Amino acid sequence: MNQDAGHQAALITTAEFFRFFIKSLIGIVLARLLAPADLGSYRQLFLIYSTISALLMMGIPQSILYFLPRQSPEERKAYIGRLINISFGLSVIFALMLLLLRNAIAAWFNNPALSHLLVIYAVYPIFMFSSSLFNYFMLGLSKAKSAAKFTLFGVFCDAILILGVAIWTKSLTYITIAVVTSAFLQWLYTKFALQGFPRLQKMPKGFLKSQLSYALPLGISSMVGMLSVQLDKLVISSFFDPAAFAVFSIGAMELPFVSIFTNSVNSVLLPAMSSQADISDMAMRYKAAVRKNALIIFPLTALFFLFAEPIFYVLYGSKYLAAVPYFKVYLLILPLRIATFGIIFMALGKTKQVMLNSMLTLSANLLLNIILVRQIGMMGAALATVIVTWLSVGVYLLWMKTQLRLRLKDFFALLQVFKTAAATLGAGLVAYLILRFCSNIYIAYSAALIAFCLLYLLLGYQFKAIHPYDIELAKSFVISFFNQKKPAPTDFDKND
Repeated sequence: MNQDAGHQAALITTAEFFRFFIKSLIGIVLARLLAPADLGSYRQLFLIYSTISALLMMGIPQSILYFLPRQSPEERKAYIGRLINISFGLSVIFALMLLLLRNAIAAWFNNPALSHLLVIYAVYPIFMFSSSLFNYFMLGLSKAKSAAKFTLFGVFCDAILILGVAIWTKSLTYITIAVVTSAFLQWLYTKFALQGFPRLQKMPKGFLKSQLSYALPLGISSMVGMLSVQLDKLVISSFFDPAAFAVFSIGAMELPFVSIFTNSVNSVLLPAMSSQADISDMAMRYKAAVRKNALIIFPLTALFFLFAEPIFYVLYGSKYLAAVPYFKVYLLILPLRIATFGIIFMALGKTKQVMLNSMLTLSANLLLNIILVRQIGMMGAALATVIVTWLSVGVYLLWMKTQLRLRLKDFFALLQVFKTAAATLGAGLVAYLILRFCSNIYIAYSAALIAFCLLYLLLGYQFKAIHPYDIELAKSFVISFFNQKKPAPTDFDKND
C-alpha cells in the first residue's frame, strides 16, 4: 500500500472510528434508558435491515470498487447514475417487503411489537440504499475526503436525532421515527452531492450482464455471509424472547471498530490490487496490510478479553453482565481479522469462489447452530459461529494454494505475525497474573493495563515485530489528524 493509499485509509478509518464511537454511545444510552425487551426490538430492526439488504444489493457496493477505477472519467458519471437508479428500485422492493411481511416477521421473532414498528421503519431502506453507496462512489473516484465528510454528517444526524429523542421521550416508537428521519437527511445530502450525475438514461447493451457477472456471485456470498454472521442472532430470536435476545446481541459480536479498521484498509486495498497485473506486487501490498493489521488486532483481542467484565459493567450496567461470556467467545474470531481472505479472489475476479465459500459456511453454521443451541442453549449459537468462521478461513487458504497456485508465504508475513502474537501473549500473561493476585480491583486493573501496554511495545520492538517505520507511520497519522496535513513520507510498503 503506497503513501497516498495509506493516507486515504487513515482518513476513512478516523471517520469510521468516530461513527463507531457515536453508534456505541447511542447503544449504551438506549441500553440504560430502555427496558431489555424494547432494546431487543430496536436491535431486531437493524438485524432485519442488514440481513435483507445483503440479499437485495447483490454485491453492488463491492463491485463499485472494482469497476469504477477501471473506467474513463466520462464513463464514471454514467456508471454512477445507473447504479443510483438500480439501488432506488431495490429499495422500493425492500420497503414493500417490510410492509407486506411485517406480521410474519413479528411472529418469527416472537415479538408482536415489531409489527407496528415495521410500518414506520419500512421507508428506512428507501433512504439508506442510495446513501449507503455514496462512500463507495467516492472511494472509487479516490475521494476519500468526501467519503469521510459524509460519514461525519451521518454521525451528526444520528447523534442529534436518536439520542435527543431517546433522552426526551424514552419511547421506542419515537426513536424509530428519529432513525428514519436521520436516514432521510443523509439521503438529501447524497442527492445534492450527486446531482451532477445523470440518472434518467438508457442502460447500454451488456451493462447489466457485465455488472451481474461480477456482482451477483459477490451478492450471493454477501447475503450468505451476512446470514452466517447473523444466523446465531436469528436463531436466538426465534427461540427466545426480545429481552433474552438483547442480552445475547450485546455480547455476541465482534469488536466493531476492528471491522471498521480492516474495511477501511480493504476499501483502499481492493482498487489498488484490482489495478495490478503483477501478482508479486499484489502480494506485497496484501502482505504489508496483514502485518500491520496484526500489530493492532492482536493486542486489542487480549485487552478486551482481560477487561471484558469491567467494560460491560461501566457501559451497560450490571443487568447486561450476562453478555460477557458470549463476548469472550466471539473474541476468538478476532485474530482472523488481520486479513480479509476473500479480497484476493475479488481482486483477481474470482468471485464465484467467494460465493461458494459463503454457501459452505452458511450450511455448516446452520447445522452447528441447530445442534449446539439444542444442546447447550444460547452459548451454542456463539460457539457455532466461531467454529465455522475458522473453517471458512481454512477453506480460503486451501483454495489459494490449490486453485490459484499461490504461495501463502508470499501473501502472509508468517514470522512477523508470529512475533506479534508472542509479544501479545507475553504481555497478556503478565497482565493476567496482576489481575489474578492483586486484591484491590482498581489497582489491579490499572496496573494490568499499564503493564500490558508497556510490555507489548517493549516485546514487540525486541522481537522486531514493531519496526521503526511503524512508529513513524503512527506519528504521521496523529500529526495529520490534528494538523489536517498529509502524513510525512514513510516506508509503508515494507513487509519484514
